[in-house]
Amino acid sequence: MVRLRPGRRAGAAAAIVAGALLAVYLMLVTYTAIDHYLFPGNEIEAPAIPVGLPGTGISVDVALPGVATSGEKPWTPEGRLNILVLGLDRRPEDPPGKPARSDTMFVASIDKLNGRLQMLAIPRDLWAEIPYGDKPGVWAPGKINAAHSYGEFYGYPGGGPAAAVAAVEHNFHIDIHHVVSIDWVGFVRLIDAIGGIDIDVPATISDLGTDVLDAFPDSTVQAGPQHMTGAQALGYSRVRVDGDIKRIERQQVVIRAVANRAVSFGYIARLPELWNAYHDAIKSDVSAGQVPGYALLASDTDLAHIETFSLASALYSGIAEDGALVLLPNNDAMFGIIDLFLSDPTTRKEAPAVAIEYPEGQEKAASAARDHLVAYGVPADYIHLVRGSAGTPGVFDFTGKSYTAAKMTGLFDLRLLNPDGPAPDGVDILVRLGESTKMKSP
Repeated sequence: MVRLRPGRRAGAAAAIVAGALLAVYLMLVTYTAIDHYLFPGNEIEAPAIPVGLPGTGISVDVALPGVATSGEKPWTPEGRLNILVLGLDRRPEDPPGKPARSDTMFVASIDKLNGRLQMLAIPRDLWAEIPYGDKPGVWAPGKINAAHSYGEFYGYPGGGPAAAVAAVEHNFHIDIHHVVSIDWVGFVRLIDAIGGIDIDVPATISDLGTDVLDAFPDSTVQAGPQHMTGAQALGYSRVRVDGDIKRIERQQVVIRAVANRAVSFGYIARLPELWNAYHDAIKSDVSAGQVPGYALLASDTDLAHIETFSLASALYSGIAEDGALVLLPNNDAMFGIIDLFLSDPTTRKEAPAVAIEYPEGQEKAASAARDHLVAYGVPADYIHLVRGSAGTPGVFDFTGKSYTAAKMTGLFDLRLLNPDGPAPDGVDILVRLGESTKMKSP
C-alpha cells in the first residue's frame, strides 16, 4: 500500500473535493441549460456557493458562471418572450397547401420577470418590406399580411411562418422567439373546446354584404353581453365593415375573453392535455417537450390584465403603385409605440421624466447614454438631454420615482444622491454624467 505524506494527502483530498465540486458544477450548468429549454421563464435558481477563505473564518458567496444566482433580478430585455401569432385567411373549402395571407397578425410579449402579457396588433394593410423569393435577405414592397403567402408560394426556408417572422423582425426590430399560426377551422375548434367565450359587445354591428356574420341571426351582432360559439367568435373577429382598426379592437376583445375563460375555468393547468388534444388545429415551432414549461409560465402570468397596443395610430392611408389601398407608417410614431410596448412595465407605470445632464463637449456620450436607457426599457419619450454645469455626478430622484431611480444606478456607475438643488422644471429623475461616467449592464 502506498502511503502519502501529509502534504500529498492534503493535495489528494483537495483534488477529490475539487473534482466533486466540478462534477456538481457541470451538472448544474447542464441542467440549467436543459431547464431553460423545457421550462422557459421557470428555470431553476441555483444559489451562490459559500466558499470559506482558509485561515480567516470568513465565508463569501461565489456565483459560478453559467449558474443562476439568488436574489432579486433586474429587468432586462432578455426577460421577454415574444410570440408572433398569425390568423390565416384559409377557408375550409381551400385545397391543402394553398398559400394563405395572415388575416390577423399580432405579437404577444410575455414579461417573465413581472408576469405581464402585452399584445401589439399589426394592421394587415401596413405597407412594408416583405421577403421575396426563396432566399432570406431579399425584400419587396407589399402588405405585411402577404409575407406568409409569399413564403409559402416561393418556398422560403421555414415556409410562410418563417417569412412572416422575418418581415416583423426586419420592419419593426422586434426579436421573435416563437410563431403560432391558426386557420379558421382551428380557431373555431379551440373556442368550442373551452366552451365558447363571453363578450360584452359595445355596439351593434351588421354585415349583410358578406357571409362573415352568418353565425348570427340576421348577420347582426347585438350590443350587450353575448356568449359566443367558435363560429360566432370567428365572425365577430373578422367583420370589418367599419374598417380594419375597429376590427383589431374586436380581436383584442376576443383574445381577452379567451384569457378570462382560460383563467376562470382552470384551463391553464390543463394546457399540456389541451395541447395533446388540439395541437393539430394550430401550427407552431413550440415543441411538445416545451409545453409543460409554457404552462407553468402561463400560470405565473397575469392574464386578467392584458395590455394591448396597436400600430394603427401611427399609420395613414395611401395608394400603392398597383392602385391598392394601403396604410403607410409614420416611422417616428410607429417606433415610439414599439418602444413603449417593449419597455420595462414598472418604469412605464412610474412614467418618469428623466433628464440626462452632461458636461460641455460630451454630447456623444449623452446620446449613447440615452440609447442605453432605451435598450433597457425606458421609453425614448421619457428621456431628454440637458447640457449642464459641472456638478457632482450621480442620480437624483426629485419626486419619488424610486424604482426607476434605482434602475439608473444599475445602468451607470453612479450613486443615488440627495438632490443638491431645486428640481429642474418637469424633471422627476436627473442623471448627471461626469466626464468618466461609464455605462453598466445589470
